[in-house]
Amino acid sequence: MAKFAVVKQAPETLDKGEIVINQPNFLDEIAANSRKAPKHNQTAVHHLREILNSIAEKYDQEMNPLSIKLVNYVGLPFKTNEDISAIIVRILKNEYPAIFTKVLAYQLRNRPMNTKLIYFTGEFSGTTAFYDAGLDFLEEKDISSYLTGKPKKTVGKPAVTKEQADELNGSDDK
Repeated sequence: MAKFAVVKQAPETLDKGEIVINQPNFLDEIAANSRKAPKHNQTAVHHLREILNSIAEKYDQEMNPLSIKLVNYVGLPFKTNEDISAIIVRILKNEYPAIFTKVLAYQLRNRPMNTKLIYFTGEFSGTTAFYDAGLDFLEEKDISSYLTGKPKKTVGKPAVTKEQADELNGSDDK
């Protein structure tokens, strides 16, 4: 059974059966609509709606981009696709936060077969899609023991103290 771990930074090298899922940033949809971007490097209603429409087509057909209020997001300056991504993420967090769970559900449905471990580089509060997909949570400190199959060593108090062991063995060296 596959498991997921919430990490601050994904590992640089991945073994077979490991994948990384990042917090949704919609850069693919923004790049697909970059030809419709305004020339004056400020957000415009039509460009934002085209990006939102691309997001709705891919992840959530029930989302209506026309119902999302964009009045507070028109005229914001941007230079790169990452700037627009931050604006789109802010719009969706305020206007349609359910899309983030649906994006993660889409990515989980389309993950490679035989995935053993998923590294999620987002906030723990956004992991409901992982539980809905039937994945178990794995703490970051338990990742190595899970991947190697060796149980981690338990360190704690001994079951019997030295004095009790001496009494049981009958040796009384006092």
